[in-house]
Amino acid sequence: MEINEKLKSFDDSKLIDIVKNYRQYKYDENIRNVAISILESRGIDLDTLKLRGDFINKSYDDAKQEFESFEKSSKIAFTLYGLMLIFRISSSLAKSNEVLQVIFLILFGISIIGYLIFLIKSFVNQSRYYEIIGKKESQLNPGLYFTVGLMIYLVMYFIFSKQMREEMNEIR
Repeated sequence: MEINEKLKSFDDSKLIDIVKNYRQYKYDENIRNVAISILESRGIDLDTLKLRGDFINKSYDDAKQEFESFEKSSKIAFTLYGLMLIFRISSSLAKSNEVLQVIFLILFGISIIGYLIFLIKSFVNQSRYYEIIGKKESQLNPGLYFTVGLMIYLVMYFIFSKQMREEMNEIR
């Protein structure tokens, strides 16, 4: 019950901040509910919080959705990148069997097209994410993103993913 007493000692604006941004503070739903109860006892009901835009953090939710889409697109792109390398190496090793070599080259072509599609999708998700959080500076321009992305995709994915995950906690 000490969390109740601690929350009761906060002023209304701090409690509203907790209700709105509990995920960024890594609080669970119970702490949020206690903050809501305290606010209700002080005359600030749930409808008031919703009307004032203090119940949910829409920017956070939108950014989280774009981040999750970025991660999904990036993982698919990474998988296709690996397949692309495997098919290219396999086609080189299958020089004695022309049919097999052609099959591997076709699969290589399909995987490279898929990779580029999902690389573009991840770039679009990342751009939308930064637009939502109001960060104007570009992480990489599109030309550099795709040129460098082809060569060091794995490194880029982990750097961007870590950076975006950290920035999620700063969204207010």
